[in-house]
Amino acid sequence: MDLTEDKFSKVKDWLIEEGLMRKEVPDEMADWHYVVEFPQKSNQVSDVLKPKDRRIVLLITGIVLSENHFRAFNSLTEEKKRKLIHRWKMDLIFRKADFRFLPDSFNLQKVEFSLPVFEDELSKSTVIHGLRELFKCKLYIIWNVQHEFDRHPETSYYI
Repeated sequence: MDLTEDKFSKVKDWLIEEGLMRKEVPDEMADWHYVVEFPQKSNQVSDVLKPKDRRIVLLITGIVLSENHFRAFNSLTEEKKRKLIHRWKMDLIFRKADFRFLPDSFNLQKVEFSLPVFEDELSKSTVIHGLRELFKCKLYIIWNVQHEFDRHPETSYYI
């Protein structure tokens, strides 16, 4: 193992040290792929993986609309959907994470967030800060959906 590979192999140790590691999953497209829970005991999961033949670690997460929220979103007029998604795009564009609406912004079922950590900036700090960034993006969508569609949103324990 060369020094660079050793650097990538430390990611698992960092995730375990911070109590974030949930499981390792098989992935033909990756040298390794971990499912983590961030923050601890939140039930919010993300994927941390190193794609084969790439000198990068990818941090990925997503938020799936509940059935009630999916129906509520689809009950909006096209104009209201367009305005809501436009606001989300304008707000999210200033975050560090990349995002995409799946399958598309007018048939929204899921919002996916990703953040690359390149080899030259790979450290425990960048991985943890990256996971925090993804979590904040998820909170943005969760809180916006609750605000838009819940008449009596439950109090969230996230700050």
